[in-house]
Amino acid sequence: MPTRHTTNACAILQKALSKRRRTQPHFFGSSASERGSPHALAASAEAMRRSRVFVYGKLRAPNHSRRLEGLRERSSVGSASRLSVADRKKTVANGNSDGYRGEYQFEQGRKLPLDEALRQLRSREAELARVQRIGQIGGLEVDLREGAFRNKRSPEYLAVHGLPPEAADETHEAWVARIHPEDRERVVSHFHRSVFGSDSEYEAEYRIIRPADGELRWILAKAEIQRDDAGKPMKLIGAHIDITARRTAEEQRELIARELQHRIGNIFTVIGSLISMAAREEPAAADFAQEIVGRISALSRAHSIVLKKVGDHAPDILSELIGRLVAPYNGGGKSRIEVHGDKVEVGQSSSTAIALVFHELATNAVKHGALSTNAGKVRVTVRAAGERVLLRWEEQGGPTIVSNPQRQGFGSLLVDRAAKSQLGARMEFDWRASGLVAEIEMAAAKLAA
Repeated sequence: MPTRHTTNACAILQKALSKRRRTQPHFFGSSASERGSPHALAASAEAMRRSRVFVYGKLRAPNHSRRLEGLRERSSVGSASRLSVADRKKTVANGNSDGYRGEYQFEQGRKLPLDEALRQLRSREAELARVQRIGQIGGLEVDLREGAFRNKRSPEYLAVHGLPPEAADETHEAWVARIHPEDRERVVSHFHRSVFGSDSEYEAEYRIIRPADGELRWILAKAEIQRDDAGKPMKLIGAHIDITARRTAEEQRELIARELQHRIGNIFTVIGSLISMAAREEPAAADFAQEIVGRISALSRAHSIVLKKVGDHAPDILSELIGRLVAPYNGGGKSRIEVHGDKVEVGQSSSTAIALVFHELATNAVKHGALSTNAGKVRVTVRAAGERVLLRWEEQGGPTIVSNPQRQGFGSLLVDRAAKSQLGARMEFDWRASGLVAEIEMAAAKLAA
């Protein structure tokens, strides 16, 4: 994306190049007869520094010590590099600038004239602009001084927003008007809080309506806010990314999840109805059937926990979530699985993995562990430890464990993968004689996502 700095740099370099061709045809030569203006050279070097092009310059004079040095640094963009001036000394003795010889060294030690440096600068600008067009990313710069919003939009930004070239300096009000009416108040208030608060970063997702074609697009805005020593906002530099394809895919997944929830809920209802119908034929089994139906209903509610608010990213409390997940195993007025611990938030995306983990642990406890006997119990503990969260599943009162399992079943393998990939968790299983103790450790930030 050609920025204001790089555009100015090209203009300055071109002006210096034109002046060289008119007055000093061999300014950057090597013979003692070649002459050049140190002021023009300094201006060119400063322009290269601003445009972040790697250059190493050194001036020599027969009778005076004059030097301009730069250190090579890698740019965050990738192949492009920038000049960081470490020591810039400009001393002109007696006002005499004769006898200067200059040479510029670009990349891998190659020495290039000024016109080649200009060509390299423009080539790198074009390469960066191409990358941004491919990624549907547009750059922007906002002057925040004195509470004003003076905008500079890149050509790639204009393409993302469907704007004409003359909108490069659009007003703040024009941007606000482009935001979808349902998102406008939320986005604008968040922007003002970030700028006039103390934030150094700004991020938001919202919809826009493109003026060019009326099309609705999703935008991810990410920026850095530069402030002075007093904390006042000076400048916002960032990018707008078109994430319409990603949001469309998310909406499709949500639609499928809702349909799946509806169908599975119907299956649980049908099973409960079949059991109730069969119980009417056998009055002696009515109490037993009622208990089974109650447990099936609890299992249905546990299954709907993750999907009941598809699209709602409000966090849940981990201990409460686990309590609802294991509710089907606490039927008959007995508390077979007890949940205790700290108040820790869990996000919707992590809830699925948590549900898989505890469903597998509870199933194994019913088949082989503590819940396979009348006296067996399970204690679940949630503990917050700084930036980490520790979960402990401890079984007691079940069959005596003689040795560790010889192989890992499909359910255990699924749980292990879900915990590692979705939660970034570390799982440990201790097969004690008194019962299984499973410990899960994960990052609190990952869990709340």
